[in-house]
Amino acid sequence: MARKDKAISVTLNETKVNGQTVTEVLIGKQMIGQVIQVGERFDAEMVSDNQPFAHTKSFDESLQEILSAYHLHKG
Repeated sequence: MARKDKAISVTLNETKVNGQTVTEVLIGKQMIGQVIQVGERFDAEMVSDNQPFAHTKSFDESLQEILSAYHLHKG
C-alpha cells in the first residue's frame, strides 16, 4: 500500500546580515537552511553545518537543494 504524501509548510524569511540579503528556509518553526546571493550565483547552506554545500545559478535551484538535502538526511 502506498503512503500518502504529507503537505508541509515551507516559509521563506528574507533578512539582512552584514549588508547581505539572506533568505532563511523554515519548515514549521525550525530553520533548516539559508540561501545567500553571492554576485550572480546563489549559495545553499544547511543550518546544521553552516557551510555552503551547493552553488547554483538561480534561487529556486538553491532552495530545491536545501529541501532535498533536508529530506534525505532527516530522521
